Amino acid sequence: MSPQESLQAVEQLLDQVSAALLAADPSAVEKHGQALRDAAARCAQLLGHMAASRRGHSAAPWQPRIVAISHRLRLQREGLARLAALAERQLAGLLPPGTAAPTYGAGPGAAAKPTLARIYHGAS
Repeated sequence: MSPQESLQAVEQLLDQVSAALLAADPSAVEKHGQALRDAAARCAQLLGHMAASRRGHSAAPWQPRIVAISHRLRLQREGLARLAALAERQLAGLLPPGTAAPTYGAGPGAAAKPTLARIYHGAS
């Protein structure tokens, strides 16, 4: 695979991930995200091998595309972080925190003290 084809594959998958994010389709985000990660790793490996072998190739002709891909990935990462924080806040609003005191009894793991009913307090 040539660097041109490799970069084009990464750009296409980046477009698919963006579309899946806009459509709020978690299964598509996961599927295309994994494919994007694999394609980006293959592209980086290919460019690394080309630079290491010094076969007259360098990343300079593709540098603007690499920078654009990096910028788009950073924007997607920031967007995902915002969505995760929003989902966490919404979940915290729906569910009480895990450290809240139990409504009845001493809570799990603690032995409850046996107590007398109120009617027997005066008799003891």
